[in-house]
Amino acid sequence: MHTLEYMATFAAVIDEGSFTDAAQALGLSKPVVSKQITELENRFGVKLLNRTTRRLHMTEAGEVFYSHCKRIVAEAKEAELAIGPMQSEPRGALRVSSPQSLGFALLPQAIPKFHQRYPALNLEIQISGRYVDLVEEGYDVSLRAGELKDSTLMARKITSCQFVVCATPTYWKKHGHPQHPTELDNYNCLLYTQSPNFDHWQFIDKAGDNLSVAVSGNLRSNDGALLLNAVLAEQGILFGPDFMFNEYLKNGKLEPTLTDFYKPSTALYAVYPYSKFVSSKLRVFIDFLIEEWGNIQN
Repeated sequence: MHTLEYMATFAAVIDEGSFTDAAQALGLSKPVVSKQITELENRFGVKLLNRTTRRLHMTEAGEVFYSHCKRIVAEAKEAELAIGPMQSEPRGALRVSSPQSLGFALLPQAIPKFHQRYPALNLEIQISGRYVDLVEEGYDVSLRAGELKDSTLMARKITSCQFVVCATPTYWKKHGHPQHPTELDNYNCLLYTQSPNFDHWQFIDKAGDNLSVAVSGNLRSNDGALLLNAVLAEQGILFGPDFMFNEYLKNGKLEPTLTDFYKPSTALYAVYPYSKFVSSKLRVFIDFLIEEWGNIQN
């Protein structure tokens, strides 16, 4: 009797809700699944499940056994992931969630380099401004800028970043620079609607206290690239992470303002579900981004 295999079968029966669905998930026949559960019950001398024509019900012993099965099977999978990198190069699929600012500013240059180094690794990158539920939606890692919400996720810092307000030099010459964030109601502020509280830009005042300023303008969008093109076309001013504007700040096409009121530097993070063992494909992906972007502000 292969105890670990049978424990995985029992956990699948509970998770899937029936012998039929568990068999399909495991790639086994329904009689094999039923036989394995019966052998478990015979071995331990206890009833694990009460079967009816419509539903399965765990006994008290079944509930205790299930909690151990879930943990042991999960740890066995983590152990397999831990030693896998020692045997071969990273391979398989990696699902990544990324904000739009990275989707057009940094990722297009980084991904070809990554695939040159790890050709056996397939990336599925979803670009979205919303916070995805990594576990619920099946993502391996999410790239996030700014303060992280309290969660059970693990996080690694990729690089520092600063949120800035910018426009073209010509726009500033025509309209003048604001001297205080409260003067932003005199400017056409381009709004990225995927950001939390997108119509309130966040600063600190001279005393170091948080300052939230209501802003408005004639263009709001969930497409960061569209807004970047709009600010480059001198339609207004835009607020976002400096890596979104880095190329244009360096070549002088965009110019920051209100720099005395920026919040302290935050960071760009890779966040991922907690695991005792990080898979090789996830580890090399994060290590690569740190290598590529770690000194992006320099």
